[in-house]
Amino acid sequence: MSTSNPPESTHVDQPEGSATSVIHDRVVDIANQSQDRTDFLKLLAADVRASFDVAIVAIQASHWANPLMLVTDDLLCEQIQRDSVRDLLLSSTRMPIACDIPVQNSPDKDNARGLRVELTSTPERAAVLLLYANNDRPSPTAQISDLRLLNMYAEATRAVTPHLPLDRGELVPAETRLAQSQETEAIRSRSVLRLFHLDLDLNSTCYRIANESRHLLGCDRITVLVPKRGRCRVQSVSGVSVVDSRSNSIRSIERLAQASMVISRPLLVPSEEPLPQQIQEPMDEYLDESGVMSSILLPLHAPNQNSEDVEGIDAIEIDPFNGTGDVIGVLVLEYFSGQVPSTIGPNMSLVAGEASLALRNSLEHKQVFGLTIWKSVGRMLSSSRMPLIAAGLLVAVGLFAASMIYEIEHYVVAKGSVEPTDRREIFATVDGIVKELRVYDGQIVKAGEVLLELENAELENRAESLSGEILTATQRLTSIQAVRLSSALDASQSSRMALEERQLKGDLVNLRAQQEIVKAQQEKLVVVSPIDGTVMGWQLERRLVDRPVTRGNLLVSVADHQGPWSLRMTVPDENAGPILEASRQTPELGITFAVATQPEASFQASMNSLGTAARLNDLGEHVLDVTAAVKLHNEFDSENVDPFVPSQMRVGADVTAKVACGNRSVLRSWFGDVFDFVHRNILFYF
Repeated sequence: MSTSNPPESTHVDQPEGSATSVIHDRVVDIANQSQDRTDFLKLLAADVRASFDVAIVAIQASHWANPLMLVTDDLLCEQIQRDSVRDLLLSSTRMPIACDIPVQNSPDKDNARGLRVELTSTPERAAVLLLYANNDRPSPTAQISDLRLLNMYAEATRAVTPHLPLDRGELVPAETRLAQSQETEAIRSRSVLRLFHLDLDLNSTCYRIANESRHLLGCDRITVLVPKRGRCRVQSVSGVSVVDSRSNSIRSIERLAQASMVISRPLLVPSEEPLPQQIQEPMDEYLDESGVMSSILLPLHAPNQNSEDVEGIDAIEIDPFNGTGDVIGVLVLEYFSGQVPSTIGPNMSLVAGEASLALRNSLEHKQVFGLTIWKSVGRMLSSSRMPLIAAGLLVAVGLFAASMIYEIEHYVVAKGSVEPTDRREIFATVDGIVKELRVYDGQIVKAGEVLLELENAELENRAESLSGEILTATQRLTSIQAVRLSSALDASQSSRMALEERQLKGDLVNLRAQQEIVKAQQEKLVVVSPIDGTVMGWQLERRLVDRPVTRGNLLVSVADHQGPWSLRMTVPDENAGPILEASRQTPELGITFAVATQPEASFQASMNSLGTAARLNDLGEHVLDVTAAVKLHNEFDSENVDPFVPSQMRVGADVTAKVACGNRSVLRSWFGDVFDFVHRNILFYF
């Protein structure tokens, strides 16, 4: 039988100068040099080994008893299992994918990394597997590049293989070839189904069920759903690494699967038989959202738990659609084009049975109490670093015991401000307008020195009016007294003038009293400093000059910076316990504090007042007020505390303070909040 070259169209369709064109030309050259398909596969394996930096190249054909292996790493060849290589080749798909293969007696106990792809499909099926050296695993970027190159080889091989002559050894009866093909397909199916049970992780199991069984069942997409808290949720979708649970298509398929679980049997979508409205509505919504031509929903029932040997059940021995067990999952086979099966075939039953066993085992494994902890313990016990782990645990136990015995100084953190102890706030005692401001912010004043003057037109008018009334009354009184001294008055006139004189004297007393009150109010228009100190007030001239003020308005503050200073702090109610306990023994607790304006320095104070009742602050928190006297000189305390210099301080600066509350164990001091929480919220109720 002569060798025929591939059609010219196969080569012309490839873009000239591209990597695909180069690979296609090389495969065509190999086909031209080959006498049959066996010869072609051998030469192709040699070319692949030259193109990839791999340790082993394995090719399996349907008519070969064992795969052909080209080896450059003898150690890796001895460590891998031949059955694993064969299984990977049989389960290869048209899309190249990365895989792992177990390595025996490896010092690193790692799996070898490989790439696999199906070169040609059944009945003359062939597949190739590439294995990297165990100590030279490529980066993910390099693996992706190799997968693209391997896909080019596979596409070129599929283009030229149909034009190659059959092997001389393949001239056997059609019945024998069909039997061999069926046997190969059965072996491939078993290899795919075994992948369902690689581990017990639920996510991984669902991912393998969706991706590995798609080609076996001949559908376009498979979705695996698992009931969670009474609702059916999508766990994996073939060809998709991450499932968007908020997408409309995912939600529609979840609603359809949830409704179809009630009938507990396979369902063809769209269905020719009449369905209840509870299923018909989500079915119509699913068809609109997904755009599929048809789907088959396969509910997976758990194996009968009453069986004497549940663990020994084989997938072929159970019927996943019998409806006797609980529904543990749903397989949705989706078809976007092509011919759709009208019945449930043997492959569907086989895949469903194996998937139900795998899901049952994964769900039971997930329900194990403390699974993560037990896995961690198991890894530690089986690790070669067990002596180091044991030493670390011993050190941790020792540190824990020491923390319960060793005591340190316990502190409670409080927030507040620092300000002079002798500080006066000056308020307006009468209404008026600031006529003159005689001081500025930061000016040093003496007691009695005028700070500002107010002007009140009403008081001035009242004072003038009272002066005029007093003058008039005085003149009238003088006139009456002069007339009474003359002898020309009769008795009635004298008595009338005497009465008027008494009335004028009473009016004068009343008017002079009012005048004194007005004078006192006018004197209050002149505001003086009550103490020696420094004027404090931001932008006094802008805020006060020619501005009206009313009685009770704050005008300025005067503080004695050179005198004693105080801390005014608040402590959260839940942290006040240690302070109350320590203050019973030592009322003047030591305090170390830092000022926001000088964060690098720390100062000392002594508590002199503790609130007798908690109050609500502006944030709605229960707090306890604490005041303390600042020590101006570092006379007898730690050398790490800086001397307090009043001239360098800003009144009202933010303060963070530590209140010393005696000695406590390290554990009780560092984790006091945890102890308090346990006592309040757990032990309190027992």
